[in-house]
Amino acid sequence: MPVRQWPGREEWQARAEYAVRTWCPPRDRLPADAVFSTAAEEAEALTLVRDAAARARPAATAAIAVLRGQLPGQPAAGRARIAWFLDLDDATEAVASELAQLESSRTRLARALRSGHQGEALEELRHIASCPTVEVPAEVTSCLVRLSELAALAEARCNRAAEEALQKAIAAEVARRRTDEAWAHELERRDRVEAGPVVVRIRA
Repeated sequence: MPVRQWPGREEWQARAEYAVRTWCPPRDRLPADAVFSTAAEEAEALTLVRDAAARARPAATAAIAVLRGQLPGQPAAGRARIAWFLDLDDATEAVASELAQLESSRTRLARALRSGHQGEALEELRHIASCPTVEVPAEVTSCLVRLSELAALAEARCNRAAEEALQKAIAAEVARRRTDEAWAHELERRDRVEAGPVVVRIRA
């Protein structure tokens, strides 16, 4: 069995930053309920999402009607619909797939708005806006641009907070590893590793 080579105290201390950086992603050090948007930005985002959804849903519904019109023989549901879909040519299958995705996005958008999940609503709005059959009003595009700007602001603040938390953790670990107590605990940990797991045998 190969002999484990443990680093000496100085090398162990020098590895403090590496250890902290590899324990977890920087964002995992942030509180789970941390918010990186101001109250005004949150209110603006909510208004924008609702306004965009109110304008996008009629456009999505109109596009769905157009797509359904291109699939006159489509069964409503069940095995018949699956069999019908599998028998489509490539062009018709593309229409059917676009229809299914658009119907799904419209449904998920409505659900996200009811539950107050702005992030999910924004994602579905983007899906609808990217659908080539949907004639998205210019106001929806403007809302999505502003929402992206607000998201970028929050993302930048989150990244800064995560980096600050990481640097704080590194400084704390560097300081901890300089103490005799931390080194003693490290030696005890190594002894436990070398000893291996404790095996408990229960007699029948």
